[in-house]
Amino acid sequence: MLAIVKSLQVFFLGCFLCLLANPLSADIFVSSPYCSKPYKPYEFDSQYELDNFNDEVQQFKRCISDFVDEQNQAARHHQQAAEDAIEEWNRFVNYELN
Repeated sequence: MLAIVKSLQVFFLGCFLCLLANPLSADIFVSSPYCSKPYKPYEFDSQYELDNFNDEVQQFKRCISDFVDEQNQAARHHQQAAEDAIEEWNRFVNYELN
């Protein structure tokens, strides 16, 4: 009986991991940053224009960096949710089916 339970545990864990790796199970909506790229003129007519452009470049960089940080945080939350689900399944198999 224990061998059957263990093989079921491995089977369902493998199925769960396959679902995680399946691109069809991924979110349909993919986020993209709402950051405005600065427009670089052919040449700068004044120091003010150059400084303004450099400020816009830094704002764009911060916006992209913030977006990447948010996406990485979301990925960590998704990974933790997957790990929690695996742990729940393993507890169920170990305590309810044994």
